[in-house]
Amino acid sequence: MSDNCPCCLQENVAPVAENSRGRQVSHLYQCPTCGHVWSTNRDLGAYEQDAA
Repeated sequence: MSDNCPCCLQENVAPVAENSRGRQVSHLYQCPTCGHVWSTNRDLGAYEQDAA
């Protein structure tokens, strides 16, 4: 899963780290353009429902 940088809007930034616990997944990102660091927490069940 990729994300867009909330600081400079660089698209498709790949995560530098991932942690999963059950249906929750956390990603850590660092923008290659501006260096901004952020994280996301997602419930994978929400993505499965969108795909159905």
